Amino acid sequence: METLSNGIISLILIGITYSIVLPLLLCVIFKKRFKAHIKPFLLGLLTYGAFSFCLVNIINGLLLRFVDSSNFTPILVFIYSLCVQVVSVLIGQVGKYFTLRVLKNDPKPDKYALRGDALEFGTGFGGLELFMTVGITMASHFSYAAILSSGQAQQFIDSFTGVDQMNVQNIFNELLASTSGDYINLLLQGLTMFIFQIGSGLLVFRAVFGLSTNDMAYFRLSIIFNIIMVIPGCIVGAGLIKSPWFQTILMIVFGAAVLYYGYDKIKEYEKQHVRDMLSEKKGKKTLHLK
Repeated sequence: METLSNGIISLILIGITYSIVLPLLLCVIFKKRFKAHIKPFLLGLLTYGAFSFCLVNIINGLLLRFVDSSNFTPILVFIYSLCVQVVSVLIGQVGKYFTLRVLKNDPKPDKYALRGDALEFGTGFGGLELFMTVGITMASHFSYAAILSSGQAQQFIDSFTGVDQMNVQNIFNELLASTSGDYINLLLQGLTMFIFQIGSGLLVFRAVFGLSTNDMAYFRLSIIFNIIMVIPGCIVGAGLIKSPWFQTILMIVFGAAVLYYGYDKIKEYEKQHVRDMLSEKKGKKTLHLK
C-alpha cells in the first residue's frame, strides 16, 4: 500500500499537539492576566463532557435505532442533521447555563463574577470539544498512518473479517485519498469552533451573572448563534454544497464575530459590576461612619 506524505503527517501531529496545548496555554494566560480561577475552567470541561458529549451521544444513539437516513434525499439529510444539531446545541447551552448558575451560587458570589473566569469557563468547554473532535480524530489517523508506514497495512486488514474488515479497509482508503487541504480544513474548523465556544460562553456568563432581567437575552442569542454556526456543516454534510471551504470560511467569519461581540459584552458587564461593588462598599462605609 501507499504511505502518507510527510506534509500530511506533520498536519496530523500539529492537530494532536494544538488541541492539547492551546486550551491549557490560554487557561494559564487568563489566570495570570485577569487573576482568574481554575474552577471555571474545570467546570467548562465537565460541562462539555457531561452534556455535549455523553448526553448528546446517548440521544444520537437512540435516534439511530429508530431513524434510517441512508435512503434520505440530500434535502432530507440536511433537515435531519440540522434537527439533530439543534438538539445538541440546546443541550450544550442549557448545560452551560445551569453550570454557571452553580458557579454563581458560590458562598462568595463575587469570587467568580469577572471577565477572567468567564474566559476560563469558555476555554474549558471549547478546549475539551477541540480535543475530542480534532485531537482524538488526528490521533486515530496517526495510528493508521503508522501502520501504513510500517508496511503492515494488509496484514492488519487481514486480521479482521466480514464487516469489520470492510470498515478497516475503508478507513485506509479514505486516509490515502485525503489531501493536505482536508486536514487544513479540519484544523481551521476545530480552531474556529474553539474560538466560537469562548465567545458563546461569555454570552451565557453574562446572562447568568448579569443583574438586569434583559441580560437573559444573551442566553437566547448564544443559542441562536450556535445554531447558525452549525448550519454550514449540515449543508456540506448533506452534499448540497461539495466544497468544505464553504463551511470553513463561514465558520471563521462568524466565529470571530461572536467572540468579538461576546468579549465586548462581558467587558460592558464587568464595568457595571465593578461600579456596583464600589458603590456598595462606599454605602457600607458611609453607614459605618454614621
